[in-house]
Amino acid sequence: MKCDLHIHSDFSDGIFSPEQLVDMAQERGLECISITDHDNFGGTKRAQARARQLGIKYLVGGELSCVQNGTDVHMLAYNVNIDAPEFEENLQRIANLRNQRNVAMVAKLAEQGINIDLSSLSSQGYVGRPIIAREMVRLGYCKDVAEVFDKYLGAGKCCYVQTRRLTPAEAIRFTLSFGGIPVLAHPKQLHLNERAFEEFLRPLVAVGLSGIEANYFTHNISERNFYNRMAKKYKLVSTGGSDFHDYVHGKELGTKSFSPNGYTRKVLGI
Repeated sequence: MKCDLHIHSDFSDGIFSPEQLVDMAQERGLECISITDHDNFGGTKRAQARARQLGIKYLVGGELSCVQNGTDVHMLAYNVNIDAPEFEENLQRIANLRNQRNVAMVAKLAEQGINIDLSSLSSQGYVGRPIIAREMVRLGYCKDVAEVFDKYLGAGKCCYVQTRRLTPAEAIRFTLSFGGIPVLAHPKQLHLNERAFEEFLRPLVAVGLSGIEANYFTHNISERNFYNRMAKKYKLVSTGGSDFHDYVHGKELGTKSFSPNGYTRKVLGI
């Protein structure tokens, strides 16, 4: 089964609609996809409807932003019941943490003579650093998004803000509370050696972590083998995807697809 379980739409910081992404997936021969927008499940039902029309399996997904000891950690939340009572209310609390960060970043940008109107940036209600960066490029403050992050919004730069976020354990509990499957996203980005990664992993498994995104598009063969070994050792699912946002951020949809093992398919229901 050819899958891509890490994709972003224009409900967060991607550039294509949920329907367009499903169409693109079919064109590329994918059999199962998940749109995993940041702290946002707003495009889920539209994607589900289009996937049903085209006969593609669709896995409900989102990507929750977390911080642990000053390090960004992302948690993929699959199969959550978005129709459950209190789901939207609880999700909004998570989104509010990001919104508070945006206000603080825009204030810092203003101190640098860069004026950004947050209210005009997203009709979907989501704004993150990539969207702010694109707006800065559009307004002529920088030549491209890479320059924005290098000068202003990257970690440690003058306008970067680290505010209160979920901890990974909180993201796991949130996902589990709505019947979902929490999976650690792009583990390579934690910049941990093998021993340190396993030490990081154990307490998350203890609170209910269900998987590792072992087959992320930037992982080389050695890294994939290691993360897959960790998944097998701790009885976790092993997922993967392109992290496709646009033609700059992530790999193009479907070009880094993966075939899930039998255990992963059984747990995810695909």
